[in-house]
Amino acid sequence: MLLIPEDSGLYQTLRSLVDTRKMVFLAGLPGTGKSLLLQQLAILAYGRGRTPHLLQWDVCRLPFLTNARVKEHYHEQDGITHAGVRKAVGMWARRAVGDWAERHREDRHILIGETPLIGNRLVELVRREADPVESHLMDETSTFFGIPTPSRQVRQLIEAQRKARSASPLHEREKGDAQPGIMYALWEDLCEVAARFGLVDENRKAAPCAYDPDLYCATYTVLLKHRPSGRIDLDSPLATEGRSVYDLSAGQRDLVPAATEVERAIRDMETRYSRPGELEHSVDTWYDV
Repeated sequence: MLLIPEDSGLYQTLRSLVDTRKMVFLAGLPGTGKSLLLQQLAILAYGRGRTPHLLQWDVCRLPFLTNARVKEHYHEQDGITHAGVRKAVGMWARRAVGDWAERHREDRHILIGETPLIGNRLVELVRREADPVESHLMDETSTFFGIPTPSRQVRQLIEAQRKARSASPLHEREKGDAQPGIMYALWEDLCEVAARFGLVDENRKAAPCAYDPDLYCATYTVLLKHRPSGRIDLDSPLATEGRSVYDLSAGQRDLVPAATEVERAIRDMETRYSRPGELEHSVDTWYDV
């Protein structure tokens, strides 16, 4: 169900992306409306004769969790995905996006993705690399990284909804959503990154870091400095009418790795980060793009 009023600026923005881009990625923290916009983009694309393919962090990482090497060496701790898995998923995703772009170069298919970035969650898609995938990711005519930016009011509503859904999920995939406590912790982490980028003045550093849409968007804009990107304002709440953002029937296809691709990504990660502490350092400094 399309929830966005057709006379709104948001609708015009999303329709333009659907009509003009081959790949659209939504970058941002949990609890900023990425999943809802992905759903709405997929519905719009399907209605305009395009076949949507979806790349979502919480979906594409799942096949990694059943890998034997992951179970033995890179298992979750306290619900947090291991650094090795985060890195391997990103390495797989970059290769998979490049393969997808080549495979669907001439057709009406569209790739819609979510890229949290924070904590090395698909950050490989925004880093410059000397590989064939780079030309696809930096092409302003075919690719766009949007930054969904909720107003303070909308952010508060999203937080309240997340609390309710964490207690009583409407869809199986909602069980994998970041819990409210993790959402707040990730915002604090992003504030530290904003300070590193010089976006927070000295007086403000000592104050509690409350959600600020302008600071939030500015920080992600720096993280996306190598990609065609722009702000997508969410100023009005969208009534989901008791439905989950994961309820979707738009002929979509999930971009997920096969078992052989998972194994290859794990091996590639281990080869690339073979020195002691190298993997941890790379993930800890994920914001160096």
